[in-house]
Amino acid sequence: MTTTQSTAGQDLTATLRRYFSVGARSRRYRKGQDLHTEMVEALMYAAQYPGYYAERTQDALHAGFGTALAYEKHVRGYRVSGTLAAQINAMSPWDFAALLGQMVDAGVETTGAGETFFSEMARAA
Repeated sequence: MTTTQSTAGQDLTATLRRYFSVGARSRRYRKGQDLHTEMVEALMYAAQYPGYYAERTQDALHAGFGTALAYEKHVRGYRVSGTLAAQINAMSPWDFAALLGQMVDAGVETTGAGETFFSEMARAA
């Protein structure tokens, strides 16, 4: 019997989905709050305010700090193509959490790496 280790991105995705109680059919807005924005802010809080979350949650979310910065700069700052921004903004929270985890696994730790990631994503679309 073999056991598999989950990657940092998989841990991040699972933690975001658990923390925000997101399912495959969840909508982007819940009680007037944008879950995309809430997820990105959670990544920033985990890095900037140690102890803000429980230790297990903190460890998983901290890996996404560079991802959050890249998302803020390139997607929310309208530096990617409008088509790609619309595609990302149309994602359900479930898919958005997976995107953030994919970015972590791709090694996005800086905004420059985020630019490369989004360029490749636009090319693939």
